[in-house]
Formats: sequence, C-alpha cells, structure tokens
Amino acid sequence: MKEKIEAYLLEEMHRELSDIEQYDVDPRTRFIYGKALEFYWTLSRFFGLGRLHDGRWRKPDAVKAQALRTRLEGDIPAPAARNRLLIDMTATHRFRGHTGVQRVVREIARACVESGEALPVYLEGGRLYGHFKHDNLPDAVELQSGDKLLLLDSGWGFVEEYPPLLSAAHDAGAEVVGCLYDLIPLRYPAATAPKNSAPFVPWFKDVLMRCDAIVCISHSVALDLVAYIREEHLAPPANMRIGWWPLGADFRAGAEKAPSRAAERIASAPTPFFMSVGTLEPRKAYSIALDAFEALWAEGCDVRYVIAGRCGWNTRALQRRIIEHAEFNRKLFWLDNASDVDLVYLYPLARALIFPSFAEGFGMPLVEAAYYGTRAIASDIPVLREIGGEGHVYFDLLDSHSLATHVRAELAAKKAPHRISFVSWQASADALAGMLRDNAYQIDAEAVRLLTSKNSAVEVGQ
Repeated sequence: MKEKIEAYLLEEMHRELSDIEQYDVDPRTRFIYGKALEFYWTLSRFFGLGRLHDGRWRKPDAVKAQALRTRLEGDIPAPAARNRLLIDMTATHRFRGHTGVQRVVREIARACVESGEALPVYLEGGRLYGHFKHDNLPDAVELQSGDKLLLLDSGWGFVEEYPPLLSAAHDAGAEVVGCLYDLIPLRYPAATAPKNSAPFVPWFKDVLMRCDAIVCISHSVALDLVAYIREEHLAPPANMRIGWWPLGADFRAGAEKAPSRAAERIASAPTPFFMSVGTLEPRKAYSIALDAFEALWAEGCDVRYVIAGRCGWNTRALQRRIIEHAEFNRKLFWLDNASDVDLVYLYPLARALIFPSFAEGFGMPLVEAAYYGTRAIASDIPVLREIGGEGHVYFDLLDSHSLATHVRAELAAKKAPHRISFVSWQASADALAGMLRDNAYQIDAEAVRLLTSKNSAVEVGQ
C-alpha cells in the first residue's frame, strides 16, 4: 500500500512540474523571481522575521488576543475549583480558521464549556487565558495540581511556545494530554505542504512525546501511533497512555440561510450527480476520481461529478485540469467556496459521496453523508472502514477502474435512504471528557510499554 501511494505521489509531482514547465513565466523572469525570493528569505531572517515564511504562525499582541475572545450568553456553569480540564484552543483563537481540526476544536470546546465539563483556554506570552467571556468564567487561568491540560488544537504552527508550557504544567502538578489527528506529515511528507509538515516534526518529538497521554480521533490513528513509536524506536514517557474517541457529525448550518446559486443549479438538473467534499490536495486523490468519471463519460454514461472544496497546495495541474476540462460546468463542477449550507443542501440529493483519499485521520464526510442519507464510495483503507462500517462501499486504493465499476453499480441500483449510526458533538465531547476524567484510556501505560517495545512480539492490532 505504501509503495502504491508513493508511486501516485510521484506521478502527481510530475504533473505539477510539467504544468510549471508548460505554463510558467519565461526563464529570465523566473531567474529574477528566484533571486528576489532568496533575497527576501535572507533579509527576513536577518531581521528576525523568518516566521513570515517558515511555517510558524504569527501571534497577535495581548490586546488583540483579548479582543478575539468569544462572548457567551445564557446559563454557563462555573468551572470546577479543583481537578479542572483545560482545553487549549490557541490556534483557533488566534486565526479563526475553518480547517477540519479547528471545526473539531470549536465543537468540542463549545460543548464542554456549556456542560461545565471543561474550560477552554488560549496561550499568550507563556500564560493561559479563558477563550470564552462570561460572568462565570475566569479571564486568566493559573495551572494547579490536579489539572489536566488537553492540547486539542493545531499548535504545531508555533511549536516553540509549547515546551515551556509543558514544563510549567508538570512543575505545577498538572497532567498534559496531547491530541493526534493523524500521522500523515510523518508517514507521507510528500502529501502535505512543507509549511505544515516541517513544524509537525518538532511538535511530535518535543510536545506530543512529552505528554502524559495522547488521545486520537480514531482507533486507526491510535494503532498507527503505536506502530510508529515502535518502528522509530522512540521512548515515550513511562506513564503515557493512549486512547481514542468518536467525533461528532451534526451540522449547525442555519436553516434560514439559502444555498448558493451554484449549488441550486447543480441540484435542479435531472442528471444524477456524485460529489466529493474536501480541500484539493494530493492525499485527497481527486485525480483518481476524475480519471474514473472521464472513463464513464467516454462510454456515454450520463452522470455528473461535483467537487466541493477549497484549493489547497500543490494542485495547480489538477485545478487547471478541472477548469479547462471540456465538461467543466456541464458534467464536472467545482464549488471552491462551498458553505455548510451548500453541503446540507447537496448531500441528500447526491447519488453517492466519492471519497478517494489515501490517508485520513477520521473521514468526516463519510459520516456527514450518511447523516443525510447518502451512501459513500470510499477508498478501501482501514480508517474509512472503521468509520464507515458496512453501510458504505469501498473501492481498491487509487484504482480509477475499480471506482468506475462501483459508480456504475450505484447508478444501476435504486437509490434508497442510507443511514449509519453517528454521535452528536455533545456526545463526542462527553466521551472525550469522560475518558480524561476517569483515566479510561483504551491502552494503559503498561500496554503502551509492551506494544512499543522493539522486542515486542505482540501485533499492534491485537
């Protein structure tokens, strides 16, 4: 499987380089641009501004950080005086992004503060402050013995701020729990943007591997973590425990909002459509899906393919392939700014979700599609099997012919509502808080030592 993925990534890289060679600027302009870029990098580092381009995110000053706090209304319980659960959401607080990680952070933090299970915090100048503003919630937060600090957010963007926080937490007698969404930057660095993958390496080594416990967003990620620790001969803390919990799937899109005109036009046409949801990036393998639909169109199949996702890194060739396609806006559609309202509107109308990704930590679109009664045709990888179960169908990894076969079968079958079990974000937050509160990790410290030992004869999956 790893060889197949690496071969696919090499092919995608070749497409990108070919696109640059064919469409980029003339050699003289390219040379001048390259020298200007080198000068910018040198000068910015000389003045201590390397963070502008080396993957570290900029943090706001203290005044702006306070202004970014979120006001809560209504009956919010006061946090516990002792043995508190503190949820770090610094990246979400600072940058207001809408990535999958930040969606998880927002939903878990909101559910936990409303139930009184936890106090969401952000890091500023080496100190912790409450993210939410409410009369029952504190502004500044001091770590104390018995606290549990959950690093739920994507802190690898400013990884250098966290080792001192871990030291301060341990000095105060608090426990630190890391959160792992996936190991894609370590397993497949060519599948992630360098500005994200580069800081993830020290985040894993200097932060996660110093935590007292790690929680993962799926069983598959937890098993991959154990396997990686053993393969790399790493030495986790003696008391490290590992667990996993299910993510929620319920949308909160406002019912009063209308979908975009583009989504309405797609839905109004009688021809059946299949859709993919997620950012355009190499690991999503949209090229494989497009290959499959091109084969179907060539044989006269009357079907449409819709991609809902913003453009990501290293996909210039794919973007050009889409927008210059002969079927673009006829049988091929790209909603590069699709909202949750658009997805809520399109999910139930789609013939099926197409999920060709070769690497995921959870696979949220699988659950979201099923929530709205739509089957998925997904890559046959362990995590998607885990999340999707028997209700969805799976095609051979990175095999467009296998995918086309399943699309034909789906078109030939009678469309019927399809639902699988899912949990709400409130239930997800309760499960996570309960695991931490009760020390109910699925892999305890002794099992972690056994499973990660280089001499262990125990299979990770057992």
